[in-house]
Amino acid sequence: MSAGKALPSDAVLTGELVRLEPLTWEHVPALLEIAYAYPDEFRLTSTPTNDAEAEAYFGAVLRQRAAGEAHPVAVVDGAGRVVGTSRLSEVNFKHRRCELGFSWYDPALFQSGVNVESKLLLLTFAFEALGLLRVQIHTDTRNVRSQRAILALGARFEGVLRRHQVAKDGYVRDTMVYAITDLDWPEVEARLRERLARRLARSGHAA
Repeated sequence: MSAGKALPSDAVLTGELVRLEPLTWEHVPALLEIAYAYPDEFRLTSTPTNDAEAEAYFGAVLRQRAAGEAHPVAVVDGAGRVVGTSRLSEVNFKHRRCELGFSWYDPALFQSGVNVESKLLLLTFAFEALGLLRVQIHTDTRNVRSQRAILALGARFEGVLRRHQVAKDGYVRDTMVYAITDLDWPEVEARLRERLARRLARSGHAA
């Protein structure tokens, strides 16, 4: 992060389905209930699978938040339940870029529009509130579902980083790189709003 600009530490992003609150330790128990209940769903991600991993995982991200290097959020539904998490990280105001990821949700909500709206809110925050030029997204080459979800956002595939990261299972993974730029954003935003409107209509929510 460069001097002269800082991440707002208290930004709450509100949509029709969800509210994105700055992540705190108070959100962690509900998130761990999800992670521990569905280990197979999150096998190819960095989602913690035990208490030791959880302490390190959330400790690191909350230190990054305190240092102004990341904007992690808890995804809260209309009933006030914590149903997932996501994050803007590696925020660099000098070069006006960040990464979007570390997203996981209650699998019961995978087709509900929660992910679409969460990404719409975070991307709007990145491009319009923070004035960034580029949002990068990574995923494991083995994670086909994640790849499809990223492409559905409108992100462009840019290449593969070979032997890039040691996964939690010890596998040395290759990482697929995608990005959305400020030039892409108007089209991406329109696509996401259209997708969200369809999900809201199916679920009976007013747009």
